[in-house]
Amino acid sequence: MGNTNHASNKVGVSTVAKKRTEQGGNPSINPTKVDDKAAKWVLSERDIKFLCSQTGLPENEIRTWHEKFFHDNPDGRLDRDEFRKIFRILRQESPDSLDNICDHVFRAFDVDGNGFVEFGEFLLGFAICSRGDLRSRLDYAFECYDLDSNGFITEDEIEPVLRGMYTLLGIKHSADYPPEIAAKDLMNKLDLTKDGRVTKDEFIHFLMKEGMYRNTVNPFH
Repeated sequence: MGNTNHASNKVGVSTVAKKRTEQGGNPSINPTKVDDKAAKWVLSERDIKFLCSQTGLPENEIRTWHEKFFHDNPDGRLDRDEFRKIFRILRQESPDSLDNICDHVFRAFDVDGNGFVEFGEFLLGFAICSRGDLRSRLDYAFECYDLDSNGFITEDEIEPVLRGMYTLLGIKHSADYPPEIAAKDLMNKLDLTKDGRVTKDEFIHFLMKEGMYRNTVNPFH
């Protein structure tokens, strides 16, 4: 998230893509429930090493996040409402400006698509979207726009997310350049093959070069 005070740690986009396509979320992160009464969960050393390697976060910070996450969410996962609450804490913007974009960010964090964000998904997404390199952050941004999670985005998918971005950025005069027109223009720029859909490579390639568009499109500055 953009309000972190830590230095950027590079987390490669290939790692994220591999998790999305091969690992389906958190296969290596399986906290062990050790106290049914207290619903206490612990991470194994293997889990911690995996998270350190994937996020670039130090072990003590991972342990701190883990303790807070399970204290607030004993079942070890966030639904959309719970994710919205923690997302508001992590961002500097007003809660009202975050509501429209939050569901799209939730989808990006929910790597395995099961309708929940587990601890590993949350920590990886948080680390990449706040500290990762530009390509990695754009990888997550693409998932925000891929509403049906089919690996492509269309003009119809771009428009609702841009509406959320307008609210997030506090754009006052949207009537001068409404989201539906902005979506059409952006689609023309992104769709290099003119087949009516945009691949992740097309999305990232264009926005890596075009800072003006990127600042309006990418929720992870």
